[in-house]
Amino acid sequence: MENKLHNLKEKMDQTIFRDVYFDDKQYHQVLNTIEQSKFQKLGIPLKNKFNALLSISVVSIMFLGITYFVGTQLNLLNGPETKQANEPKQITQNSLNKPSNEKTVYIPPKQEENYDEMSKEEILTKMINTVDYFETAKGEYKIHYSFSPGYQVVEYAISLKHEPGGYGKTTLDTGEISSQEFYKDGTLWFLNESSKTYMESQVMEGNRKRGTTLTLDQAFSIASDGNPQTNYRERPTFSTANETLFPYEIASNYTRDLSKWEIEKQNEELLGHNTLVIKGTKNHRDFQSFRFWVDKDTGILVKYETYNSTGDVVDYLHPTKLEINVPIDSERFTPNLEGYKNRDLLSQEEPHMRTGNIDDLIPEELKGQWEEAKKKPNETMVFEFNGNWYIYVKKGYLVNYIEANGKEGTLYLAKTSAQKSQHNFHALAEGYKVETLNIVYE
Repeated sequence: MENKLHNLKEKMDQTIFRDVYFDDKQYHQVLNTIEQSKFQKLGIPLKNKFNALLSISVVSIMFLGITYFVGTQLNLLNGPETKQANEPKQITQNSLNKPSNEKTVYIPPKQEENYDEMSKEEILTKMINTVDYFETAKGEYKIHYSFSPGYQVVEYAISLKHEPGGYGKTTLDTGEISSQEFYKDGTLWFLNESSKTYMESQVMEGNRKRGTTLTLDQAFSIASDGNPQTNYRERPTFSTANETLFPYEIASNYTRDLSKWEIEKQNEELLGHNTLVIKGTKNHRDFQSFRFWVDKDTGILVKYETYNSTGDVVDYLHPTKLEINVPIDSERFTPNLEGYKNRDLLSQEEPHMRTGNIDDLIPEELKGQWEEAKKKPNETMVFEFNGNWYIYVKKGYLVNYIEANGKEGTLYLAKTSAQKSQHNFHALAEGYKVETLNIVYE
């Protein structure tokens, strides 16, 4: 007898049943049903043959229909990503909502919102220790200060533990980008958009060491002179968004005195975060009261407002987006410096003057002449080397300024005060592209 179900799975994989699970038990059940329904005797009447054939067809159609129905329902329940049991589920980029470069993306533990009742001491302790309560953050807010017109929009992203770094951008209310800040691997960059320049500095690794959680007694104390004294927790060298993510100074200036404020609401949702609302008084030239919205899980100052005596808003920080412990691509922490100039190098190229004791700056080729000049304190002598001018000024005078007219320069010397008239003051002029330097006493 020919086995009609031989290679059935391979045949079904080429049809709409390719995702249907079909095991050996089901295989033999169908085979037995069909075999028992076939011609039981060779001399069976034609009518019985027809009935048997019809039974086989009905059973087969019912089996295939039931299998197809079960398969489609499982797909509907599990979604389009459902696979067979022995296939691992693939995590897609969209499911994580993260950039495509997985090597530079860190996925921190998901933040859980806190709905517990909190005391003043508990919420203030979190505000002065926010660095302990989150790993990554990104967001955007508008901020306005009473002493400046308009507002600024601040956008930021930061990682504290895994590949520490940050990115920040400040935009004026006119739409003009004011500045950008980047921090990664111990290097800090500030980009000035108006001048298309940047400053780069190295940060000591010691500044990144984590301390222990401060208690209120450890943070707030009174110095020996009777003035308030505050200890602050560490925070990244990256400073954009300090007002919201690390509100240490704000907490100290506004809430260190527990009698000056109260908890207005224990739970108020703001941008998907559960916040505790604080209101209090503050004696200031421009405002007299304040209100804070503090994230109960992290101590982050999500929003704040200050008010004058008539209740009008004076200063404010209004958030438009805040995401805590979300995937962040560390590649974003490195700036694209194309089109920007290093401000330090530019300042070296511009003419500038150093005054005071310049003995250590005298090149070896001029040291003999410089020592001879010291023997004549009542004369002014100038020496040029590699485009720099080393100036030994006579007693009672000092360098006022240098005026350049093409290749010819004029050195203007001014009298010192009577107290300094018995001293010699020297100078090093760098960046003045002159071939001669005439001396004028004013």
